Amino acid sequence: MSDPGPLSVLVVDDSDFFAEMTANTLADEHGMDAEWASDAEAALDVLAEHEIDCIVSDYEMPGTNGLELKELVEERHGEIPFIILTGRGDETVAARAISAGVADYILKLEVVEDQQYQRLANRIETAVDQRRAQKRYELLVKNTPDAVAQVAADGETLAANPAMADLANATRDRLVGTDLTEAVPEIGADLLSVGCKTVEDGRTRREEVQLGDRFYQTIFVRVDINTERNTFQLIARDVTERTERERELERQNDRLDQFASTVSHDLRNPLDIAQVNLSVLEEEFDEVPPELEQVDESHRRMADLIDDVLTLAKQGATIEATEPTDLGAATEDVWPYVNAPDTDLVVETDGGVEADPSRLQELLTNLLQNAVDHGEAETIRVGTTADGFFVADDGEGIPPEEREDVFETGFSTAEDGTGFGLAIVREIADAHGWTITVTASEDGGARFDITGVDSA
Repeated sequence: MSDPGPLSVLVVDDSDFFAEMTANTLADEHGMDAEWASDAEAALDVLAEHEIDCIVSDYEMPGTNGLELKELVEERHGEIPFIILTGRGDETVAARAISAGVADYILKLEVVEDQQYQRLANRIETAVDQRRAQKRYELLVKNTPDAVAQVAADGETLAANPAMADLANATRDRLVGTDLTEAVPEIGADLLSVGCKTVEDGRTRREEVQLGDRFYQTIFVRVDINTERNTFQLIARDVTERTERERELERQNDRLDQFASTVSHDLRNPLDIAQVNLSVLEEEFDEVPPELEQVDESHRRMADLIDDVLTLAKQGATIEATEPTDLGAATEDVWPYVNAPDTDLVVETDGGVEADPSRLQELLTNLLQNAVDHGEAETIRVGTTADGFFVADDGEGIPPEEREDVFETGFSTAEDGTGFGLAIVREIADAHGWTITVTASEDGGARFDITGVDSA
């Protein structure tokens, strides 16, 4: 961000001595560019020739007083931070100054007699900083694609940015002053109702609303300002594409569930019948022939394939919500279900991840069982990384030329493998938005890295 340079100040006072002394002090001792004028007309001449960041003006001056000068300045130059420096502490003057929107109100005696020019300089810097911050905010609100409006509790629209005017299909001039329920009649009453609740309890609220064929994520925030009217700000962001994508994902998940149900019904029932008939046939032999044993093995393999296909369909469904999940605890929970009597598990993490707990356990189970069945690992390590976690073993490893293929459906190096285990792992990772890769571990075995994981 560029340095705006020293603050430029205009001191206005009907005492030439005081105006010049104050301006010189602010320049010499506080590094400000200071100009001075002895009346309103001279002050306006200075403003016509110089960019001024802040005006410090006496209140009581012949002709045009300080507050009247402020009005003239706003008419010709817009809002400039304005500090009233008055010779008397009059509550009426103070009230008028505050109502007129001055940045500050300081007694002249406090500055002159107590030599508190540092205090005055601090007030000037604060007023200018606040105005610059306000300008940045106004520029942001003006240019943001989000619809922004400030609304009174009685429904009157007090301010609106161009995006809000577009949403209401009106100009900003027409929108400001209009009742919110009239500005957007389809949803105005609902917006006002939520806004009034926010005004009452001060709690920020978020609601998704639909206007025509568009969807908006709307935030309601109470505006705490020095005013007699209770107001709230609403910020509406167009989330139509996201909402439509979520609905399409829901439809995809429904189709996957339907597919899984069809597989379960249309494949399991005939297989169950075949297995029952095989059992009846086997009872007729004192010693089961090898041919029947092969049929029995084929039935078992078909059952495993059906289980894995169903798992693949379910695990590939898009994940709609995650929750903080302890990675170490999840690993310990699934380890008893892994057939690994001769393998040691080492958990090197106490951190958590954002995940669907049940699917994370399915992923871990498949990776652990894969290390035992295909890698013949003696030790398996599970730990966290900067952006995810890993599962590594000291087994036989995976040759580099096969590392791209191990996640493909049906790929297996074991004679009795279905080839679905690592495919399911990838589907679970994809459903979370994670990335999984395989390399060689430090111990010569395989190492699976899951990245893109949010820590919890």
